[in-house]
Amino acid sequence: MSAEWSEASEFVTTWLATEGLTLGRNILAFLLILAVGYLVAKLARRSVVSALRRSHLQPSPLFQQFAANVASKSILLVTLIIALSNLGVDTAALVAGLGVSGLIIGFALQDTLSNFASGMMILMYQPFDVGHFVEVGDIMGTVDDMTLVSTILKTPDNKLVTMPNNKVWGSPITNFTATGVRRIDLVVGVAYDTDIDEAREVFAELLDSNEGVLEDPEPIVWVGELNNSSIDFFVRGWVETADFWAVRSDLLRQVKYYLDDAGIGIPFPQREVWMHEMDDAA
Repeated sequence: MSAEWSEASEFVTTWLATEGLTLGRNILAFLLILAVGYLVAKLARRSVVSALRRSHLQPSPLFQQFAANVASKSILLVTLIIALSNLGVDTAALVAGLGVSGLIIGFALQDTLSNFASGMMILMYQPFDVGHFVEVGDIMGTVDDMTLVSTILKTPDNKLVTMPNNKVWGSPITNFTATGVRRIDLVVGVAYDTDIDEAREVFAELLDSNEGVLEDPEPIVWVGELNNSSIDFFVRGWVETADFWAVRSDLLRQVKYYLDDAGIGIPFPQREVWMHEMDDAA
């Protein structure tokens, strides 16, 4: 037993003297390479975010985060491959295996990759951002959250709608809050016996008296249509985007009072029915 133990001890001693020192140096180099790569990845992340924030393109925060993650994760992956090769691992086979795996995953996740690509386009061109009120296809709502694969809209009745980004990017996108001002378009009909110039002055006074209607751009009132039972006026004024619905509702309420005070009637559709007596003999 002592002879066997002596042989084993001698083998371990010999191995430590020959291979152990090399293995220790390799492990130490492996750890140092990982540490340096981690520090470089953190530095690259900060540099990318800083560069994007100073860029004239003004990318969204989500795109900044994505670009920073890609830069840092790529550096960490390269660092890991270098560190493993220093340990004697066949990194060529590892890279080839990753390539084949990526191809298989790509076929399996075609829809997800399509959403990912569409999310990248949304982040680059920024047709909307979180907090904007938009219409995507036939769905209207406030952008509640955005990821690289989906967009969540909160509808006016407080429902959350999750839309894949390929559907979002492939649909017409109307952004109602991207600009600071919006125009209110009202169509108001008056009776045919109304003095047109008087009616126009009433509508102009209505716009001028409302504090929410901006002076620049200038409000506009004109005759728009000669309808079957009314003369339709287009009453248009510009307001701050945040005040759009409140001012529109106020104008609709006030227009009735202004027309009543001026003695101008708002007609309603009428139809004449003619009655003919039929001869009993017929």
